[in-house]
Parts: sequence; C-alpha cells; structure tokens
Amino acid sequence: MTLSDSKPFDTLFKIWAIVLPINSWVLIPSNPGTTPGLLLSLASLVFTLLIAISFKRRNIIGIGPLTNNFYRDFIIFVYILTMMNGLAQLTILFKINEGYDYNFKHNVILVNELGGTFLRSSLFTQSIYLIAASIICFFTKYFYKADWNKYIFVGASLFLIYGFYEWFYYLLFGTTGDFLSNRVFALDIHGNPKLGSVNQFTDVFGFRSLRMKSLSSEPSTFALTVLPLWIFAVHIHKPLLHIPMLIALILSNSSTAFLGIVLYFIYRIVRYHLKDRYCQLLIYFFAIVAVLNYKRITTIFGFLLFDKLDSISGNERSSSMMLHLDYFAQMPFLNKLYGIGFGYVRSTDFFSTLMVNSGIIGFILFSLFFLYPVFKLQRSYFNDGLKIILLVVYASLMISVPEFSYLTTWLFLGISYSQLAKEKALKNQIQLKPVPSLLR
Repeated sequence: MTLSDSKPFDTLFKIWAIVLPINSWVLIPSNPGTTPGLLLSLASLVFTLLIAISFKRRNIIGIGPLTNNFYRDFIIFVYILTMMNGLAQLTILFKINEGYDYNFKHNVILVNELGGTFLRSSLFTQSIYLIAASIICFFTKYFYKADWNKYIFVGASLFLIYGFYEWFYYLLFGTTGDFLSNRVFALDIHGNPKLGSVNQFTDVFGFRSLRMKSLSSEPSTFALTVLPLWIFAVHIHKPLLHIPMLIALILSNSSTAFLGIVLYFIYRIVRYHLKDRYCQLLIYFFAIVAVLNYKRITTIFGFLLFDKLDSISGNERSSSMMLHLDYFAQMPFLNKLYGIGFGYVRSTDFFSTLMVNSGIIGFILFSLFFLYPVFKLQRSYFNDGLKIILLVVYASLMISVPEFSYLTTWLFLGISYSQLAKEKALKNQIQLKPVPSLLR
C-alpha cells in the first residue's frame, strides 16, 4: 500500500475543501477564530499523527518520512514565529527602546483595545490564526495529489452558489438573504453584536445591487478568496468554473478583484504574448463593446478606477497605511528589526501591518517564504498558474487586504511547494540514472 491509497488523507481534505472558503460562519459566534477551517487545521496535527502511527503498525511504507517532514516544517515555522515575538517582547519588557514611549493606543489601529504594552492577548490569538493557516500549507506540501483538485472545486462551487444566491435574492426582494453568517467580533456602542460579515452595495447607472461577498467578511476578502481559485481553474482547463468565478469577481465590485484580474492578464501578455487566446478574447470583447457603447465604457472605467481610488474606502486605506508607516519610522531600532509583536496592530494593508508587528526581518521572511516558489518553479502552464496566484495574492495582501489567515491563500502556497518538491525529486532521479557506456 502506498500514500496514494491512503483514504484517511483524502477524507480529511474533502472536509477541508468544503470549509476552506467559509470565513463568516463559526461554531462559537462570540469567538471569531472558531471557523471550521481553522479548527480543522489545528485538529489535523493530531489526526496526521494518529494516521502515521496506524500506518506504521500495519507496516505501510511511505508515510513515515512525509509525516516527519510535515512536523519538522511546522516546528521550524512555530520556532521562528516564537523567536520573532520573543525578541520583540523583550525590547518592551526590559525597555530596550531608547526611552521611546510606545503609546500606540493613540497612533495605530489595534487588533484588540484591551491589554497593556507587554504580551497583549491579540499576540496569542493572531499567532494561533497564523499557525493554523501554516498547517494547511505544510499538509498540502507533503500530501497533495492532483486528484484533490476536484474536492477544492466542490468547496469553491458551494461558495460561489451561496454568493450568487445572495446577489439574486437582493435583486428580487431588496434585502439580503444571508442566513449563515454568524461571526461576531464585538459589541457596538449600543450593545448590539458587530457581525464579521458586512453587506455592501453599489449603484451604477441607477441600478442598485449587492456587492458579492458570499461567506466571506466583505467583497475585498471575497476577491482574495476567489482570485486564486479562478486562476487555478483557468490553468487546469475548467471553463465551467473559471467563467462564473470571473463574473463573481466583477460583481464584487472590489478594487482587489480588479487589481488581481489586471495583474493576471498583464502576466499572460508578458508570458504568452498577444497570441494567447485568452488575451485575444479579452481584447476583442472590449473592442466590440467600446465601439458599440464607448460612452458607457468610459463611465464604467471612471467609476472602477478613479472614483474608487478617490472613495472613502480608498482614502482610508492610504491614510491608514501612512499612519502605520509613520509609527514604524519612529520606533526604536530593535523594534524596526523585530516589530512590537505579531497581532498587535491591523492596518488596512498587510505591508504596514507587518512592518509594525514583525519589523523588517519579519517582512523579509514572509516575502521570501511566499515568493520563493515564483522564482524556483519550472516553466509549465500549470506552474505559471501557481506563480501568478502567489503574485496576485501577495500584491492584494500588501496593498489592500490584511487577511493573512485566509486558508485558500495557504492552500495554493502549499501546492506550489509540493510542485517544487516533485521537481526536485525528479531532478535527483535523473541525476542518479546511470549513463550508458560509450565503449560498448
């Protein structure tokens, strides 16, 4: 029996695939971290260990080294995160701060308003979210099989169906039909729960519609969830999936979605040039529509690009980024290196969030971990999809969506590292293959 026959891993991933995109439904509404995906990620540490023990007792080969590597990578990740947080906290505890008064309650956006400067509760909760997300990456890196793609798209399809249901429900009845979102972050000033799923609307040409978000917190996080799934569907030739995904991204009316779509097509033009059929179809489509109704096209582009950039949301993002970068610039030297602690602050972008929380070293480590497969993966159509997925998600995180723990992000990071491992193994096999003698 080989790893490909191990049904327990398939069963775990089937469940995972369905719940991966769900971020607005939790088992305990008052605890935002109890999403099914995150809880399943944490539980998989024990689940994988039990499977490994069971296989070893039955003398099933192949699982031992993979399990060992899975736990090795996980321990290294936790060790680095703990060291970074520990160094940051030591500068606060022993006041190795050049007399600096952190006083960040009045200068940055805190994840949690409660607690002092040293060992805030959000340091632990946000670190747990990150650790749970990393488990997805390492599990996928060592146990992923191409057969699992169908499970990924089962979850993606359910996520899309619910999004289109909400959109059409609002179109027909003028109210939201969301009956699953129950995630609560806190209570507002009136004592009412602040839901973790925000309904937003758009009005174009007098037509008011719901911005698609499905079971995510808002349209921008919906875009962050669907963009990698859309690109992946394109690169494994699933038109019945990637076309509805593209429509859903457009209906989200999210700057993150449009940024990802534009970056993807720029990549295709650079990589495959204008002979690429997808680029040709896009050019023909816009050319025909522009000729038939160029005034409306101008209005749409003005709304999507310039109006959205000058919107309240756009101004908040830019001002929030500058606020946190200014705070970072005033931090002591050691805090510039290690930050003040992962999970302390949360800007509207992950770049300034990471710089304050984890410093320059944390930003470099995260970027290397995320972008290494982009430069090391060999050229193929499948790998090209993984590369642009990582680039699009990385750009979206750094610019507009600081949702570092969304599980689809780490799923495709894990698939990318899985491909790297397969390419390395194949290369080693070729090098070890005996060369025929020329003297026969």
